[in-house]
Amino acid sequence: MNFHPGQPNEPKICSVIRGKNPSTSMCYHEDGQHLFVTSEADSRLKVIDCQRGVSDAPPIKFERSGIRLVETTHHNQSILFTGKGDKMLNISERHAINYLSLHDNKILRQFRGCSEEVTDLSFSPIDDSFLSCSADKTVRLWNVQQPGSLAMLDLPKAGNGMVLDPKGVPHASYDSTGLVFCITAPLDAGAGHLIHLYDARQYSSGAFAELKLDSALIHRAIQQKVSLPHQASELTNAEWQSVKFNKSGKLLLVTTKKGVALILDGYDGSIVNVFVGDDGHGKSNSSNNDYLNEPMAACFASDDKTILCGNGDGSINCWDANTGEKLRKLDGHVGRVGCIASNPKYAQFASSCTNTALW
Repeated sequence: MNFHPGQPNEPKICSVIRGKNPSTSMCYHEDGQHLFVTSEADSRLKVIDCQRGVSDAPPIKFERSGIRLVETTHHNQSILFTGKGDKMLNISERHAINYLSLHDNKILRQFRGCSEEVTDLSFSPIDDSFLSCSADKTVRLWNVQQPGSLAMLDLPKAGNGMVLDPKGVPHASYDSTGLVFCITAPLDAGAGHLIHLYDARQYSSGAFAELKLDSALIHRAIQQKVSLPHQASELTNAEWQSVKFNKSGKLLLVTTKKGVALILDGYDGSIVNVFVGDDGHGKSNSSNNDYLNEPMAACFASDDKTILCGNGDGSINCWDANTGEKLRKLDGHVGRVGCIASNPKYAQFASSCTNTALW
């Protein structure tokens, strides 16, 4: 797939799967043949055949627990998911992570321990372990073969006069080898973020790299993308929504809840590039900043060097991860692109508003 205009193999929509409500998460299986898309508003999960571009079965409805996040496992008929939780249960049991068999629609295991909403799930590429992050400020390590958590991982230690944000939510993700994972945590008073890297085989020894990203550096990078000072300040302090490695592990993609994405160096945590969402007219410095109040949906493309970012007007910006050049803009959705993901095996990506498009 070539993202440069006028070149062969340009991205185009090959299939559209209709939906009724905005999508909240999506995830490809490692075989590249299955895509899972959730909608929190109607508590439904769609399973899409990526080779045929169809969803053969009706969406699966989760009446009691709901569904918001989905993460694939190594088995293409088993997934992890979380939702709003069963309100009939007490708080300590409500926010369970569910291990579901799609073959017979049965819960194989429930992982309990999070007292608030689960915000991240990251499955290891090499074994059956996975990481979870929660709004209760915990990062836990699990294995789908065992009912309890293997460990509750320490958040990055601030020190040197720095204090973690007591209301901040951590994020975690495995790299593509499964040998390294990162944990991020925000500092108090908007001072920046800590990014710690761990050896997945020796996580109990602590982080092997402790990185800090100052908010002043984020602000300086964003100022180059927007012309209005108040926008730069708002985007600098935007809460982080997710963190993901690229395939090589050399870059980290951070998405936020206010229309901005950061590309960080995977070794020293420095800012490589910043991408700001469009206002619907191809501008990222409009005085109308409503489009910046929506979370940024972004991912690495299959070539590992292009960033795909969804916009509020239903378009997708394609950026060069290293140079920051906008390669092209793709149109195809009628509403805000809330989810976007790249196929791990084939030259394909998926994007979704209420409808899901395969490119």
